[in-house]
Amino acid sequence: MTGEEILETLLSGVLSQGPFSLKEMLVHTRQQASSGIGVTGEKKERWYILFLKGEPDGAILADSRGNLYGNKAVYLLKGTERFHFYPADPGVVERLVLSCRIFDKKILDRKLPGDIPEMVIKTESGVGLFSMQVTKKGIPQPGQRVTIRKLGQITGSDTTNGDGKVSFKLLFGRYECIIMNPDLSTRVYEFEFSPDLLDQVVGLEISS
Repeated sequence: MTGEEILETLLSGVLSQGPFSLKEMLVHTRQQASSGIGVTGEKKERWYILFLKGEPDGAILADSRGNLYGNKAVYLLKGTERFHFYPADPGVVERLVLSCRIFDKKILDRKLPGDIPEMVIKTESGVGLFSMQVTKKGIPQPGQRVTIRKLGQITGSDTTNGDGKVSFKLLFGRYECIIMNPDLSTRVYEFEFSPDLLDQVVGLEISS
């Protein structure tokens, strides 16, 4: 059985608690020193946060393109998800955590909505559409997962279209662009979004 199948088997027949925001779930589990699994998302993209005696010790992102574990799984949370919490035996949770441990628990605290800069889309100056095309050896790369991050927070995440293109509504400023490779490793590119990039498609050539 895969890790995802084991988790779903554990959840089967267990009465859940919630729904909770990420912040509410962290507070609830810590106050109760609970062990269990927080779940959010659908079959195509589903997160499992593993709690051991109140602490978020492990995480799995079950994605249709492959799974991510530990810090990498938590990194892609937006902080606005709604979770259901399923109590589980601490011994079982502890064994599962061995393969998906979260080594930097501060990541979760940085995902709380109160810590995320509000990216309000208005007609004011300083906001525009940033478009880019991902290529490899000059060939457009469709289906490439692209995440935009600013000051440690994710401001947008999408998949390139058939022409390898993707667009995000951004404030002017400096950002990081994270490209997820087929082997689930990531590459980070820095860029500056300025008014001169409006109405343009920025090319990003990635290596193999």
